[in-house]
Amino acid sequence: MGSETQSQLQVVDFTDQNMKPGTDAWLSACSVVRTALEDNGCFVARYDKISKELCDSIIVAVEELFSLPVETKVQKTSHKPFHGYLGQVPSIPLYESLGIDDALTFQGCQKFTHLMWPEGNHRSLFVF
Repeated sequence: MGSETQSQLQVVDFTDQNMKPGTDAWLSACSVVRTALEDNGCFVARYDKISKELCDSIIVAVEELFSLPVETKVQKTSHKPFHGYLGQVPSIPLYESLGIDDALTFQGCQKFTHLMWPEGNHRSLFVF
């Protein structure tokens, strides 16, 4: 019988006032982020300037997004690698990802939202 161990995710504290590019705090955080992504594929970001309400709304929006039918999600295609829908892979059955082109613009988020929810979903638009 094998032993069960629980993996601990790395925590990166982005509230450090000294965390500016090039500083020791920045370089240390970069190292932790890289190691965490290589080892676990994720990390916990601590940043107390983001409200609990915003965090909760992001979780709800992501749950709604990945609850959409596969037929809807596969409509998201892109010529850029990993910017379309990736999922339904037998060797990694629980993995899904979607890329949002121009995610830093309102128009990019609006285009993605309209593709996923043609009937509209203003709540998710403002989260994405």
